[in-house]
Amino acid sequence: MPNQTKKPYKPELSCTQAFFIPHPDANHLNAQDTVQSLVASTKDLSTVIFNCFDDGTKLVIKDEVVANLIYEMQTKLEMIEAILPMAFNDGEV
Repeated sequence: MPNQTKKPYKPELSCTQAFFIPHPDANHLNAQDTVQSLVASTKDLSTVIFNCFDDGTKLVIKDEVVANLIYEMQTKLEMIEAILPMAFNDGEV
């Protein structure tokens, strides 16, 4: 779109922990729900990644696909790591 102003790229915000900002109205229950959802999704990703191998040793799809899946899993784990302390805080996040 020609009318959009282009924001400068800030590579330091590519880190999940630097990018993550909790919603002001969120509480520990929201954090628990979010962690549960991320854990379930990460478990599914681990199954998908395992199924990319024949007999657990030989890669049967493009290595780029597996690399992207592993990166997605790592991102979800970083998000879980950032949210987990909030899930056990009995007040606001």
